[in-house]
Amino acid sequence: MPVTHKPFSAVLFDLDGTLIDTTQSILESFKHTIFYFTGTVPQEDEIRPYMGLPLTDQFSILLPGKEEEACKIYVEHNTAIHPEYVKAYPGVSETLKILRNSGVRLGLVTSKRRPTAVLGLTIAGIQDSFHATVFYEDTDRHKPHPAPILKTLEIMACNEPDWYSSDNLRILVVGDSPTDIKAAKNAQVALRKFSSNTQQAAILRPEVKIQSAGVTYGAYRKEDIEKEKPDYLITDITQVLDLLGLNQKYDSQ
Repeated sequence: MPVTHKPFSAVLFDLDGTLIDTTQSILESFKHTIFYFTGTVPQEDEIRPYMGLPLTDQFSILLPGKEEEACKIYVEHNTAIHPEYVKAYPGVSETLKILRNSGVRLGLVTSKRRPTAVLGLTIAGIQDSFHATVFYEDTDRHKPHPAPILKTLEIMACNEPDWYSSDNLRILVVGDSPTDIKAAKNAQVALRKFSSNTQQAAILRPEVKIQSAGVTYGAYRKEDIEKEKPDYLITDITQVLDLLGLNQKYDSQ
């Protein structure tokens, strides 16, 4: 899928597997938690299909009936190993800086719980990069449901109504999992269904265009992302700058 210039006004990023490399920390914490309950260590391929879902949903599949305690054990272990395992992907800090300096609004949309997400952002040094952030606690429903993306847009619309009311507003959603691509498509469908005389339509504007970019360097295989038919495939986070015609600024740094 060729990378071409598109004038996106805002970019909404997933966190794990997109901005920060947490894959091994997640796998290690799942193995630790499942071993705690079962005495056996699962294969990583048994865990990967559920990455990207909220933690409670993952454990409802992997350890049904033990979700609450499993989440507690997982979070304790994952928090402890974050400094050892977690780091930003190459080019992330520079890409976010160029986007912000170019007037692009940035959002973070993650199914991760706020404390652990903030820890990862802080380790990566990108905790102050976003105009709007939505964590697990901020919505009742989670990706692939459109609620987290719509919540992020609502925050942006309320914080900067003049910017959000501009013509030809285009939003790019960037993520590493099929769940991210589905959420972007579901958000576009949800916007178009808003009746023009509703409060939601007045805030979120059904004419806003949402597209998706799937990254192939995260926790999922390229073919898993391709199945969801994202508008773009990118192999490096700096290719987001290509989509906005800004990569010359990265090259000059």
